[in-house]
Amino acid sequence: MHDRRRLGRVIWAPLAAAALSGLVIGAVARLLMRGITLAIGGLTGFSLVSTLAIIVVFVVLAVPAAVTATARPVVRYAGRWVTAVVTGMLAAGTGLSDAKTILLADESRLTTIAILIVAFAAAVVAHGLLAQHLTLRFRRLPAGDSTPAEALGTI
Repeated sequence: MHDRRRLGRVIWAPLAAAALSGLVIGAVARLLMRGITLAIGGLTGFSLVSTLAIIVVFVVLAVPAAVTATARPVVRYAGRWVTAVVTGMLAAGTGLSDAKTILLADESRLTTIAILIVAFAAAVVAHGLLAQHLTLRFRRLPAGDSTPAEALGTI
């Protein structure tokens, strides 16, 4: 029975971590996207389908980092950076479609746009790190009567 619990943690911890990391970073990315659109003076609106699609993409992209969280350091760093590079390339490809609009934006808004773009880049880099951190935390959760807050050290 003990081996089944351990196997369950090995499998479910990275999946849960990828899901939670994707949800958090995907939501942050969606808000930053909206902020950039507002800063360039574009039309904004939240579509539930688009927001869910962004979050699903971020969940899927967190998987390499999450599954390498307990690997050797070189593999762990590679997993984290694979997540960051692939997420960054997809975000850059999407952002390049708005490049003309950004370049034609009012000069007074360029500082705000630059800050939002840097924040987006920081979120992309944090994506893999958060997935790995959560995986390690979820694997440490006790199997008994303890609450998740006790296992995470928040109580």
